[in-house]
Amino acid sequence: MKKLNNYQRTVQYLVKVFKLINEDYFENSLPQPQTTVQSTVGAYGHITTSKVWKNDDGMASYELNIGADYLYRPIEELVATLIHESVHLYCLENDIKDTSNRGIYHNKTFKRIAEDKGHLIISRHPKYGWTITEPSEETLDFCIRHELTDVLITRQSNVLLPGKSPKTKRPSSTRKYMCPCCGNSFRATKFLRVLCMDCDEQFVLA
Repeated sequence: MKKLNNYQRTVQYLVKVFKLINEDYFENSLPQPQTTVQSTVGAYGHITTSKVWKNDDGMASYELNIGADYLYRPIEELVATLIHESVHLYCLENDIKDTSNRGIYHNKTFKRIAEDKGHLIISRHPKYGWTITEPSEETLDFCIRHELTDVLITRQSNVLLPGKSPKTKRPSSTRKYMCPCCGNSFRATKFLRVLCMDCDEQFVLA
């Protein structure tokens, strides 16, 4: 797979990941939004509450934006953000009230759906409600299952979310193992000692 180190490739990749999320977690029930990567102060991403994009055939669609300033995060955290926004889209499509205060405060309905359908870890922010989103073991398994990799481009800025430290690329929780003989590979979320049954060789970290 080509490195995700330019804008166009990254947007195409995020579209692909959304489609995988839609298939795995929402039974392909979500409409395809227009995916954008733009700077968003104080937010990892957003989904518009109305269909703000329209093409020449009159077809309208929502906008799903991933904050350009936060692409540096490990892939499982980007995926968690995409699932978070997909939950909002699910609620929009099913007329479920998951936020208040103009979409800022996330209520317990959002928490329940994000945990039940999105398999996310949701914690409460004192001001914004049930909005703090972390990847779960299932999120990591999703990344491994679909062989997702980190995005290697980000917009340089001094924007920080509350309580966050300056940007440093944290290592992903997924690890790739490869047989040094035949080249077979797999991904895992922890250190393992695994033997290739075809070559009788131990897999090594790639």
